[in-house]
Amino acid sequence: MLSIKNLSLSKKQRILNSISLSFPMGRITLLLGKSGSGKTTLLRCIAQIEKDYEGEISLEQKTLRSLASQERSQLIGFVPQSFALFPHMNALENCSRPLMHLLSQRRKDAERAAREMLASLEMESNTSAYPFELSGGQKQRVAIARALLLNPRFLLLDEPTSALDPESTERLIRILFKLRQEGKGVVISSQDMPFSKAVLDRAVFLENGRAIEEYESSETFAPHSRIGQFALWDKLKVRVQM
Repeated sequence: MLSIKNLSLSKKQRILNSISLSFPMGRITLLLGKSGSGKTTLLRCIAQIEKDYEGEISLEQKTLRSLASQERSQLIGFVPQSFALFPHMNALENCSRPLMHLLSQRRKDAERAAREMLASLEMESNTSAYPFELSGGQKQRVAIARALLLNPRFLLLDEPTSALDPESTERLIRILFKLRQEGKGVVISSQDMPFSKAVLDRAVFLENGRAIEEYESSETFAPHSRIGQFALWDKLKVRVQM
């Protein structure tokens, strides 16, 4: 279980405001809300890219802020909207170098593992391609492969369909369902409602830096909920957390 307690973050203004949430393993949780609601910032705090927050983020009773980068990378994987691939490295290098530097694997072993992971994501023919030679969907699969090679318990994705065509989106959905089957936790920030509906399992609605509603797929629709109004879905029920 990934737990967040009283998480707040301020820069020039308050971005996150006293958020307390739990994200279970083996589930896909969507973070929904308008632009500026705090979705990306929440993911960046979980990934420890933003570190000046108040409150506590823990996984399996380990406080993430106190962990070394090596241990943290094996608990949390983060795929940003920009994918953050190294432009001077090809797909194989982008995936194998973290294994060499964070886990001290030999180059031969790291490259073999990277090839196997890329092949599992249908990227075996692109191992020598550089990011500028790849489509948005291909870059995303390289970024996901890089994160999964460290075998994290949770995978975080920020607006994962923003650069994808419909075929790549379908492939991403299959990847996410497979990760859920394997027992990994997935947390996704998205404003893509067709995609969100397709992967809907759990949802949290953010507004003005606060988590104001939660939804579970076993529940039925509450017509005046913020999630229902935002997404225009017809079979949701939420728990209001005012």
